[in-house]
Amino acid sequence: MNADDHNEVEQMLTSRLAAVAAAGALSLTAACTAADAGSSTSTGPVKIGVVVPVTGFLSPLGLGDKAAVEQEVKAINDAGGVLGRKLEVTIKDDKSDVPQSVTEFNQLAADKSYSAILSSSFVSASTAVGPSAKTAKIPIVALGPVSAFADGSNPYAFTGVAVPEVYARAMVDYLAAQKVSSLAIGYTGKDLYGETGNKATVAAAKEAGIDVVLDEPYDQTATDFSALVSKVKAAKPAAFLVWGAGPAPVIISKQFAGSGIPLLMTGAQASQLYVKPAGAAAEGVVMTSSIAVPGRELPAGPLKDLVDAFTGPWAKTNAAYPPQFAFDGATGVQLLKAAIEKAGSTDRAKVRDALESLDVLTPTGRFTFSKTDHAGLDTDAVAIVKVENGDLKTTPYSLQRFGTNLPK
Repeated sequence: MNADDHNEVEQMLTSRLAAVAAAGALSLTAACTAADAGSSTSTGPVKIGVVVPVTGFLSPLGLGDKAAVEQEVKAINDAGGVLGRKLEVTIKDDKSDVPQSVTEFNQLAADKSYSAILSSSFVSASTAVGPSAKTAKIPIVALGPVSAFADGSNPYAFTGVAVPEVYARAMVDYLAAQKVSSLAIGYTGKDLYGETGNKATVAAAKEAGIDVVLDEPYDQTATDFSALVSKVKAAKPAAFLVWGAGPAPVIISKQFAGSGIPLLMTGAQASQLYVKPAGAAAEGVVMTSSIAVPGRELPAGPLKDLVDAFTGPWAKTNAAYPPQFAFDGATGVQLLKAAIEKAGSTDRAKVRDALESLDVLTPTGRFTFSKTDHAGLDTDAVAIVKVENGDLKTTPYSLQRFGTNLPK
């Protein structure tokens, strides 16, 4: 795909999201006018909203988010709550659909009793609610890696996951250390996660002197990727990286198996939700992940303590180790709790201000937000893991980095 094609796809996607977001923001303006003001001094529960894809093609993300949020809220309440009050969460299903996500978000935002919202792990959906958050003046923390929130241009929008640019740099740093000379990329061409990830990887690879011989979009709802696989094989790269979420990477892995070309994935596949259905095709696959994913191999210290505090209760009700999406959900709740406590209030404006000056260690790394950085994480919050015997194992590369680059 040439540069003009990339620009055309990106412009079309941006236009569609802008239209959805604008419509949502307009409807929200009227709703907010009619909503009750609420009180930051109430003795009732502290209320936060959550919008995630519990159903639809991205349900593996949303189900992990939902379970983790519920577990974290219970743990907080068992320990005394927030500001001496119970934490109450309302979870809405956006059905893996952008307009539905905007609708659910607007309904929560219009209710002034909510102090903040965790927006969708579906990147395009979270991006689309940004204007609504600004209109409603409600702080949001995205459970998906939303690059559009990273620079602080939207004062109310933050991201609670390492953005694609950070994951891209981490992967390219790893490839450079392994002396990989060329790379092919397959990415979801109608989703901001894949589009942004591809663009960031191409830029980082160029800086590192790695030749990107192919970057090809694919339809994330397709079930046959033989055409993509054929193009990758013909390009003869030293490695093939897939930027996408949902079931497609599992199918791609199976169709690409036996190619002899190393396969790479992103944090969206960093769980048994990818490894188990991919089966033998997942063996040897290398991927980026949150630093919490290889938590069992982290050295003793504050970060491991936080990871263990989450994985212990999780293991009592879940057979598998937490997927990355679960850690993201838990981190989102912890960020909002820390901001509300720092603000000493549930007032939306005060919580927003507290978020923007937050410096806190979470299971997924240390977040250091500022007026111009609403992402807060860097590459030290990313691990490189490999599928070995059906499990995710930390690569020697990351194990070595744990000794010098571990978030504290």
